[in-house]
Amino acid sequence: MIKKTIFAILALSICLTSCDSWVENAETPSNTVTREQLNKATMIANVQSNKLSDGPLVANVRTLQGTAAAGVFLALGTTVDELTEGTIPNTLLYRQIVNDNVTPRSGTQDGLWDQLQDYYARSKELIEVAEQIPTGNAQTEISKMYGQYMGHLHAGYALQLLAETFSSTPETGDGGVIINKALLSRQDLYTQANEHYEAAAKAITSSVIQGFNGIDRDAAYRQIMTYELKLSMHQGDYSRAATLIDKAINNSNGNIEVIYGNDGGDNPLYSAIGPNARNVQVSPSLEAARTSSAMVKALPLKHASVDKQKPNRYNIYAAALTRKGALVLTDIDEIHLIKAELIIRGLITGNALNEVNTVISQYDSSSQLTTAPSLNDIADLRRIFLAFRGERTADIRRGLEQGTIATTWQNRKIKWLPMPERELSAMNM
Repeated sequence: MIKKTIFAILALSICLTSCDSWVENAETPSNTVTREQLNKATMIANVQSNKLSDGPLVANVRTLQGTAAAGVFLALGTTVDELTEGTIPNTLLYRQIVNDNVTPRSGTQDGLWDQLQDYYARSKELIEVAEQIPTGNAQTEISKMYGQYMGHLHAGYALQLLAETFSSTPETGDGGVIINKALLSRQDLYTQANEHYEAAAKAITSSVIQGFNGIDRDAAYRQIMTYELKLSMHQGDYSRAATLIDKAINNSNGNIEVIYGNDGGDNPLYSAIGPNARNVQVSPSLEAARTSSAMVKALPLKHASVDKQKPNRYNIYAAALTRKGALVLTDIDEIHLIKAELIIRGLITGNALNEVNTVISQYDSSSQLTTAPSLNDIADLRRIFLAFRGERTADIRRGLEQGTIATTWQNRKIKWLPMPERELSAMNM
């Protein structure tokens, strides 16, 4: 197990005279690291010949990404019609979201806020450590640049998740988010996220990395471009998305996913909506929305009794999720659906029908569409094939979803999670 880095802070306390020698001779706990130990290239990566493995700082940031992203996906999924409170809920956040009454004073959203802030802080710390490591040999320089790449990539994603989840005025999209005691507008956060992505791209294409074969540089670059692509789609900036689509992941580069927990921890989505979960369950409306065999196979759902006293009381859970499975952030299916949407919008050339059928045929060829898809079709497909990734909320916010779903969204009082009261108080808000 790779332990999280901790700075040892020894607090002096009132003590009897007999304790003086104990205080004076106190030692740093064995499970902490000093700043000198932290500022070493091996804390970022171990580089040997043409092989690179993550050091403790990078490994920790990866784990924090899984924790934070899963929390966001669950909260946003409950905000819309992907998830609802479970049959025997004891986590009040999901009940409050479903009932549209989350308040800054409730404290229910504090855990997710803290996870996102921790993810952002550790990503920034990774950048700072990489900058402060003295210039050294080739392996050291590779570790430093790799730290820049990973730090900026994750700092950008952390800001993106914060912008899409929290707000100082949760009833509208106008309220900013507090970062380091400064209230930043949502657009400011998106701009900073893009700046981090661009810095990550600069690092991975640097001459230091280009001369090293231990990193799949093309895959790393395409991953950055995919983050930018998704952010552009969420903002409704389709012209920019059109310039990024061919730079994003493709069939050769695979998916973007997180193996949650360096110690082999459980996939947090599985823990939340698996067969034994009670706090949150798949929404019956999502279950009913699977209108083809391909959709049923892509999003397999089951019913499980969660109350031995009342066996007819059950939750709907996602059967495709596995306990130790990866947390998927995006995959090639999403890229095909984005391409189809951009083609329909007239921003790139291609065959939208072929793009959507490429996705559908993986699960059931008889379910393929026979006529060119509309934007409404894209919304329906994204709802099923991209379930539990926060995309549903983004699609409603950007206006892809229409009809009663959009009306229901507009009638919600809470459209973003409110920030904890302590953050608002710090800004006199």
